[in-house]
Amino acid sequence: MAAPGDTESTLSRRSCFFIFLLVSSLALLYRVTNMEKYLIGTLNENDNQIIMTSKARGRLRRPPMVTSFPRNHSKHPVVYDMNTLERKDLPHGSFLFGPHSHQVNIKHNFKQSWTEVQKELIDDDDDIVDIEKEKERCDRYNFKLANEKNPKRRRLFLGSLLANDSLEVLKAVGTEAWNMFHTVSFIEGNVTQNLSPREWKYYDPNKPSEHLNTLYQLFGPKTKVSVDYYVSNLKTVGGNELITEFLQREGSMYRWEMNGMQEDDIGIILDADEIFTRDFLRAMQVCDMPEFNSNQDCREPKLIASTIVMESSPNCVTKDRRWHHPDAIIGKCLKQVGNETLHPPTKREYKGRHGMRQRGYGFEKDYSKYVAEGFGPKNTYPLWDAVDFRMEVGGNMRSKGDGSPTGYHFHNFFNNGEEIHVKYRTYGHSIKSAMEMPLWDLSADLKLAVDCTHGSSNDQVLDFNNTGSSNMPIYYLNEKVRNARHQLWKKIVQDEEGRVNGKSKNGTVEESDNDEDESPVNEQNSDVLVESSLGSSASASALYSTKSHWDSSKSAVLGLATGLSLGDYQNFVGSLRATGFPGHIILGIAKDAPKYIVDYLTKQNVTIQFVEMAEKCTYDGAIGHDGEPGKPIDTSHWHCPKDFPDFKITWARFPIYKQWLEQCPDCTDGIVLTDVRDAYFQRDPFTTAVKLQMQHPLMVFEEIYPELDNTHWLTDFPVKFCKNITVGNVPMLCSGSVMGSREGIIDYIDTMVDEFNLWMKSERCRINMPGDDQSVHNYLYYTNRLKNAIAIPHRTGPLHVVGWQAARVFERAQEEAKGQGVSNLANFYVKDDNWKNWLPEKYGLLDPNTGLLLNKDGSPSAQAHQVDRFGDLNKKWITRMNEEGWSYNKDRL
Repeated sequence: MAAPGDTESTLSRRSCFFIFLLVSSLALLYRVTNMEKYLIGTLNENDNQIIMTSKARGRLRRPPMVTSFPRNHSKHPVVYDMNTLERKDLPHGSFLFGPHSHQVNIKHNFKQSWTEVQKELIDDDDDIVDIEKEKERCDRYNFKLANEKNPKRRRLFLGSLLANDSLEVLKAVGTEAWNMFHTVSFIEGNVTQNLSPREWKYYDPNKPSEHLNTLYQLFGPKTKVSVDYYVSNLKTVGGNELITEFLQREGSMYRWEMNGMQEDDIGIILDADEIFTRDFLRAMQVCDMPEFNSNQDCREPKLIASTIVMESSPNCVTKDRRWHHPDAIIGKCLKQVGNETLHPPTKREYKGRHGMRQRGYGFEKDYSKYVAEGFGPKNTYPLWDAVDFRMEVGGNMRSKGDGSPTGYHFHNFFNNGEEIHVKYRTYGHSIKSAMEMPLWDLSADLKLAVDCTHGSSNDQVLDFNNTGSSNMPIYYLNEKVRNARHQLWKKIVQDEEGRVNGKSKNGTVEESDNDEDESPVNEQNSDVLVESSLGSSASASALYSTKSHWDSSKSAVLGLATGLSLGDYQNFVGSLRATGFPGHIILGIAKDAPKYIVDYLTKQNVTIQFVEMAEKCTYDGAIGHDGEPGKPIDTSHWHCPKDFPDFKITWARFPIYKQWLEQCPDCTDGIVLTDVRDAYFQRDPFTTAVKLQMQHPLMVFEEIYPELDNTHWLTDFPVKFCKNITVGNVPMLCSGSVMGSREGIIDYIDTMVDEFNLWMKSERCRINMPGDDQSVHNYLYYTNRLKNAIAIPHRTGPLHVVGWQAARVFERAQEEAKGQGVSNLANFYVKDDNWKNWLPEKYGLLDPNTGLLLNKDGSPSAQAHQVDRFGDLNKKWITRMNEEGWSYNKDRL
């Protein structure tokens, strides 16, 4: 019945309204009853092909708008159709966002086994901030408490890629970060860095993912843990081998935004095997750190960890080395969180908006074009994307006041050898033959870790308890867990040595009657592993060698030596022959070299190769020291050989060396490629290598470290500009000192030339500087591209690169001479005409009774390279040595 006063039109409107409500209710009921279908349904066959394989490059179908996940009381965690997930489609691929740990019921089947000491360290998440306690904490890092009257903790957001990282590493990271983070965002991709297909590990369309269920529990119940999924559209990585990683990292920024990150929160980007120390994470939350100030202009906002590196085992801590990740940035400077009106987007390498910043738009702090083109208000800079955390400069590395680390890197903590081989075969800087190569040949880091199991790297690694650090990973404070990991690593090495030693002559693996070792070790029960029977005194050095003996008469020393003086040739050739070296010396000299030089070299039984220069180099330099691309460069001052006019002479020497080796069928054993002008010999390098058991296929030689590393402009600038990566704080390797077997050296030359050709094709890589062959040399080694390469630590092998130390000695001599009013530094340190003792004892470089330069063990270095850096300090010694026929060079090995 109508109410009094209702008109016909009013009744009609009410009827329509009730009908609308009825229909809407039915539609809502339908959606609710079918929600489980969206969230719990499995992929059909076609969907499975789209999502589950990396061959799919097209856009995924648009899912229903699902923005939250109801708790599912029957599944742990929820099973869902990936196509129903909230998504973000971008030019390079799609992100699909799964539920986080607070949106599902978790099956609590994972138990942490912490000691009382560990529990005490982790139980520090009081809601009320203890002001005095936090003031002491801040003081440990030379900071003040941010707000003594009303202190509160900044929220922390973590972002990382996720692939086949071991549970061991994730437990170590999760323990350190237990209940510390608001959000832990992992991004799993359907391809590796080099676009090799990979299966999802943290997604199962048919049943709850046990891997995901475990991961949800590792960071504490207060933390929202998520795994989101990246499906790449990339067809190729182009010239940037890390572009897939750069683009995949963007997903964490979107997750942070979804989880409510604010401008005063802190974002931390890391690899899954890295973490800040717990004490420093707490310090970041409450201390007044300049990187987290509210007036941050975002030009240099990064806070960088000073990180100790553990190679494959917590008992193999690298000595005198600090890694420079993870990195932290305040939310106001982050993309998806900060104000893009105040900090407009900059130009980037992929489609203008993705990947690394372009030169002039923030790359290496160069904002010249960004400012010139009027981006943003004055004195503000662009927001930082996830890739910028890892790849851009612009911040401060922070260590503890006592020098202890603020971060940990659990490097190569895999559960079996196969996982390591797969990593080096399929991820960034992949090695094509990684599945066949021994572990110790895959990288210098792995070789160090292998040596650690044998106790043969004590000068380079420290035991967990002997680091002298006041901060060490909480997870490995449990001695049982620590020892179990070390025993597992020893077993992995033992199995690998057995595999390599079990190879037959034709390269196939001999069959074994015992199949027990073929099954992977259960990492959750790794503490019950039986100790490896391989004793600590065992040596794997024989495995690194391709030949038990190098015959010097069948070995060769090669060098390009155009335009040198007779004295230069006498120093090099005369000193080498004086060691008793009977083998081949092959030198390239100028076609118009004086007759007296040709006569001298002929008398010394040198194979002379005349090098004719091209009238003009076709090499087209495109990048100068100012870093400006596209600017024509006058290359008239370059010298290019006629046979290789595309290559400046510092590059061309490598294919020239290969030609010479092809013309020398008797050069079958050891080979040295070396600079000539600034080097002399003190022992036969090949007999020295045999004595040191260093007959490796390829040896590259470290310069002094950490005084000189790959942050030096000689390698850092070219590699960053060409490859968009930084080699970083690792030892500098000298491209003018290379040694190996004939086969190893030819492989090395081929790899160098292939890379030169790639650099020639790109304007970014054609660089106007003479020493960038060393840039390529270091880049190839540290990206694992040099087959079977072994890095020989400074002053421990046949070739000694003395340049950095020599230059510092000469600088000090100049200062001392100036103070004494002495202008001529020739023989400055020689006293009482004792010409053999030409350097002070305090430098520890010299045998005062012979004047020979020494290795660390006190033996004469077989070759001394870059000796010209001493200036005239050794002038009289070299003169006398030439006069006396290098009498102290006779091999007394």
